[in-house]
Amino acid sequence: MDKWTLESRQEPLVRVGVVLPEDGATSVRMDASETDYRLTPTSDAEGTGCGARSFVLRVDGERIALVVDGKPADVARRWRVIPPAGDRAHPPLITLHDVVAGRGFHWEKRITQVVPGAFVASVCDGRILLVNEIPIEDYLKGVITAEMGGECPMDLLKAQCVTARSWLLARTERKHEAQGFDFCNDDCCQRYQGFTHLTPAGHSAVEETRGEVMIHRSGTLVDANYSKCCGGVVEGPEPVWGIYKPGQYVVADAPPDSHARRFVPLQPAQLDEYLTGDWLNTCDVFCSPNVVSPAEFEKYLGAVDEAGSYFRWTVEYPRARLEEILRTKFFERTGITGREALAELLDLAVTRRGHSGRATALQVVYHDPEQRRRTATIEDQYWIRHALHEKFLFSSAFKVAAERDQRGRLQTIRLIGAGWGHGAGLCQIGALGMALQGYDYATILHHYFEQMDIRQAY
Repeated sequence: MDKWTLESRQEPLVRVGVVLPEDGATSVRMDASETDYRLTPTSDAEGTGCGARSFVLRVDGERIALVVDGKPADVARRWRVIPPAGDRAHPPLITLHDVVAGRGFHWEKRITQVVPGAFVASVCDGRILLVNEIPIEDYLKGVITAEMGGECPMDLLKAQCVTARSWLLARTERKHEAQGFDFCNDDCCQRYQGFTHLTPAGHSAVEETRGEVMIHRSGTLVDANYSKCCGGVVEGPEPVWGIYKPGQYVVADAPPDSHARRFVPLQPAQLDEYLTGDWLNTCDVFCSPNVVSPAEFEKYLGAVDEAGSYFRWTVEYPRARLEEILRTKFFERTGITGREALAELLDLAVTRRGHSGRATALQVVYHDPEQRRRTATIEDQYWIRHALHEKFLFSSAFKVAAERDQRGRLQTIRLIGAGWGHGAGLCQIGALGMALQGYDYATILHHYFEQMDIRQAY
């Protein structure tokens, strides 16, 4: 991947971690669609056929044992699983079992995936590391039908594809290089679930936009992020990552003449109206239930997503429950323990917000075990979402509503919020709403990314 450039005009391969050490797996079962997959303990293309359509790769000390029909066949430090030749429309496939989807998020689960390409299996920290090597365009077929459902309108799938390809080729986030692969298969990077949910529309969306990327007027690839639902205002990249990204900007997720434009950028005095005002009943925001019908919403989501009200939502905690979550997910994680530990939560206060109302700094006001009043600050929308939910809060675009007893002690905390995800770049539900209203994919992309052109990378 070090040679990825627009000048090369060649489709690269991408290495995707599909089973990671943190998943805790010591073995992986692989069911092949063809019997002539080759397995080799080297990086060569040599090797003999497995001789069976079902086999297991299992940790054996520092090595990997190949198990066929319940019996160890061979042991090596690393195995390559090489598919037979196939045509582009119908490549050979491997079925993987118990693959983690949604690591650390509220929808985490284990699923079965059907995946094309070659694989490399090795041991890391006593656990399986399984990497899928695959051409980018096949990879994208697995991304766009995992990020959103394969039954989505064609122009939504095309817009998602060009966005995902642009982000991929911009390659500004190199989170997994030390682990020996380029991207993981989950929301940390981009969801990738192979051909498990691939539909004819998903296949066509990739083929019809093959090689297309967004280029900013400065000549750089648009580092094109996306999230599930912006909630009405697309966030800028600076509050999320602390950097400027050419092509990404703050915009109301609504038509040019929409009243929603008054919320850009969202001012603190507007927060209550934005989150709960009467304007929501008739708003024309693309990601709102007025555009994407709740009755149809679920069928357009990715298979691992859980349907819910993500345009506007409320999460409520008794004080003791939120204290328990904060102790585990913030205080202990950051080493604020002992005499400085959280004994009783007194208040939560957002002290800094982004352009879409997303909290980027949150003060936790509390008593320590000796009843001294203390304040701890959670920085960054990601860690705020991490700390305020047993799994992961939908977004950080929320206000805090507290109920207190007659003595003023906190009893219940409600977080009243908007959106799902960091909110920057393309809003997936908003792009779906635009596609349902008849916008083509180029118009959708120009709505979310400014001063750019769609060009061929290869």
